[in-house]
Amino acid sequence: MPKRLNDEITFMILPHSGHTPFSFKMSWGVLVFCLTILFFGALFVVGTFFFALSVNSKLSDYQIVKSQNARQVEEIRQLKIESESLKKDLKRLSDEERELRSNLGIPEPSDSTSKAKSDKSSSIEGINPIGSEEMGNLFGVSMDPRLANIKNDLSIVRTQLSSRERSFLQISQIAKRKINEYASFPTGFPADGVITSYFGYRPAFGDFHPGIDVATSYGSPIYATGDGVVVFAGWYLSGYGMTVIIDHGNGYETIYAHDSAFAVRVGQRVKRGEVIAYIGLTGFTTGPHVHYEVHHYGRTINPMSVIGANPAEL
Repeated sequence: MPKRLNDEITFMILPHSGHTPFSFKMSWGVLVFCLTILFFGALFVVGTFFFALSVNSKLSDYQIVKSQNARQVEEIRQLKIESESLKKDLKRLSDEERELRSNLGIPEPSDSTSKAKSDKSSSIEGINPIGSEEMGNLFGVSMDPRLANIKNDLSIVRTQLSSRERSFLQISQIAKRKINEYASFPTGFPADGVITSYFGYRPAFGDFHPGIDVATSYGSPIYATGDGVVVFAGWYLSGYGMTVIIDHGNGYETIYAHDSAFAVRVGQRVKRGEVIAYIGLTGFTTGPHVHYEVHHYGRTINPMSVIGANPAEL
């Protein structure tokens, strides 16, 4: 190693092709300078290469997150539409349930939790793309809060659906029971004919008439005025003649007198409108007709107050 950078060093090049060798001189200072430039130039090239790789990786991650964000925004939008549609359906079902309960006289459920939840407004805010600041955080991205809101909304909807299902099951069971009860009320008409004598005091006969007389041709059918069980079919008292008595439940019992023949037997269950007997002249009668009475818990009532009435009001 020379003591001064100004000292020169000679480089000689010997070609293999037999050409004349040539040489050149360079000072140690210039050589050191050139080597330094070459070294730092190599470092710059290598650094630039790795920096370019890093930037390219970041851009690739950015494009992936950007694409995922676009898909997520669309999914959130579709979930919001579905959630709002379900809420409208639930509101409609709630209104229908309220009307059914009112018509059937069924009280509202005591559970107010579902009602409070159903009154809540949507927690889903407007759908906006994720901002550049959020997009810049390529690592450690947390769940979009809008997805959490949607999950909360859908959880509420599922709770409401479960509540509505239980409520409609209760209404269905009560409605079936009430339909059976209503069908048993004697609101029908006993025969296709004309009323010739009404319930109450009859001046012409000087007596109290405990039912109505429906006149029609001999042998015409007599109908059960409500669902029930035949508890009597035979000769009843002295003036009623051949008579059918039906127990309808709820304290109601009906009597069909002056029959010519029976179409049912004791213990048989009958439906409203079912033929139970035929018009006759048995007992004390002035012509073919059915004498029809309605008893409620053993008390004779006016059949016209029940015929055609709304069972819910009886």
